[in-house]
Amino acid sequence: MEKKTEKKINLFRVVNYIVLAVTIVTALYIMANGLGLIDSLDFGAGAYYYADIPEFTKYTDGAWYTSPIPMWALIILFLIWGAVMYKFWGWLEKK
Repeated sequence: MEKKTEKKINLFRVVNYIVLAVTIVTALYIMANGLGLIDSLDFGAGAYYYADIPEFTKYTDGAWYTSPIPMWALIILFLIWGAVMYKFWGWLEKK
């Protein structure tokens, strides 16, 4: 019985390493070929920090997205969701 369990664990490890390798190769391919980049939205080194984006308010003013819920409420809901998930993650790690 132990041999069968050991084989499953080894197979699982092999599959995990294959998925990891494929993910890394895919990420490198995407970065090397610049896939997904939008030339008009090139913000240089600050591209990952929304505060560095010039005229950031035009992306959040609601002109491109209409909802019966105001944008400020959506942002607050997003922050609440993040806090709940953070607490849940902490609880999950303690178990």
